[in-house]
Amino acid sequence: MTSANSYDALVIGGGVNGLAAAAYLARGGKHTLLVEARETPGGLCDTTDLGHGHLVPSVAHALYALDPRVTSELRLTGHGLKFALRNATIALLQDGGGQLVLSHDIRAGARSIAACSKADAEAWPRYSNELFTLGRSMRALWWDLGGKSVRNRLVDQIARTGTGAWLDSWFESDALKTLVAFDASALSPLEAGSALLLVWRAAQEMCGLQGAVAFPAGGPAALSMALVKACETAAVELRMNARVAELAIDGNRVTGVRLHSGDVVMAPLVLSSLSRRTTLLELAGGAGLGLGERHKIADASPVAAAKIVLALDKLPDADGIAGKLNGRLILADRPESYVLAHADARAGRIPDDLVMEVTFPTVTDRALAPQGGHAASVVVRPVPREIAGGWEASRAVFAAKALSRLNGRIPGLVKHVVAIDVLTPDVLSSRYGAEPDTPAVSRMLSDWPARMRTAIDGLYLCGADADVAPAASGRSGRIAALLAISATGSR
Repeated sequence: MTSANSYDALVIGGGVNGLAAAAYLARGGKHTLLVEARETPGGLCDTTDLGHGHLVPSVAHALYALDPRVTSELRLTGHGLKFALRNATIALLQDGGGQLVLSHDIRAGARSIAACSKADAEAWPRYSNELFTLGRSMRALWWDLGGKSVRNRLVDQIARTGTGAWLDSWFESDALKTLVAFDASALSPLEAGSALLLVWRAAQEMCGLQGAVAFPAGGPAALSMALVKACETAAVELRMNARVAELAIDGNRVTGVRLHSGDVVMAPLVLSSLSRRTTLLELAGGAGLGLGERHKIADASPVAAAKIVLALDKLPDADGIAGKLNGRLILADRPESYVLAHADARAGRIPDDLVMEVTFPTVTDRALAPQGGHAASVVVRPVPREIAGGWEASRAVFAAKALSRLNGRIPGLVKHVVAIDVLTPDVLSSRYGAEPDTPAVSRMLSDWPARMRTAIDGLYLCGADADVAPAASGRSGRIAALLAISATGSR
């Protein structure tokens, strides 16, 4: 038996972008329903209890691209969003215990770099100034609907340049190049345009600081909950455990969705925060797509990321590392580590030298663990999207390899682990609907309508892969809603 419900607009997916889109649609006068397949909203910004009161970031463990307009216009701080740390340092943990630490303070960074290279220490302020200036010049394109970038010879050159070559033109120290390259490691340093990812990261702003990385108090779910409250304030109807089976399409126009429950929801405007592939191939059945575009969308990236979360009975007592545990710790041996890891991942192999980002969120937010306890959150990138025999058969091998590498850089860590969860790409897909999302130069330099509009009238993309690069920003949700409202008018 089916039931019919009618709305002005419907949003598929209750992650950060879906929640932002729903709030803006409702604020624009649209009677809006958001449907989410899981029991709780939040998507990748989720906080999980690993047991005994250890709360860990399930997927995203830091914020670096949250849209300032979403924060202010939806009054997220008034809805409870606070930050345990507004500006995290980033440190490279080298073999043999060496460390290189960079903060938002350019002069302090130069002093740290001087231990590796005096020439690089002198170059660091010039590099930082140029990177931040370029980032600000690109905000017109990357932050605004209808905005145009300040395209110049330097931007065009960077768009053709790999991270490795660009950093080689600035620095001589392998340690510095290895540390800086992590923020562009979604692409291989050899790939043309990967340097543009560093410019995109530098264009972002957190807590009023350009290029900063912040940890939300209460974990990433705090952002999701603030957005839920913003939706409720705007009178958005939220429906959980409501998985969409297919889009309802009449001719070339979307008319609503059919849920797995059998319910039909009518809406002339549908915004999907799911991936382009899932939305257009699975839910829309390829409607409106040519053969070439269908094949292009179906070809998923062979490179993905994995996540490991650890509950600890105490922090490891490793020499010289205690003061660095409140920031981001990068485990990579040398610049070539990224190249080799990407090659292994593309070949379907677990990389020999895993590249990782490690945070200890409980150092700055003690409410996330019981007294004396702590938690570690580990992003492993890149890894293969698919692996021979399947990820389930390789999960234990992967976990053992990752823990061994962690223990080699943070001695004593493993003996304090009391619980672990390993989220391989297949787990991220089944549990959260997350799909590998590799940005391309054409995507980074295209405008918002080109990434959001579809061949089906009334259907827009508002998820992470409609953004310039994948991130928990809320920006693509905001802009997709504004684009849809401008096309249909507000009530």
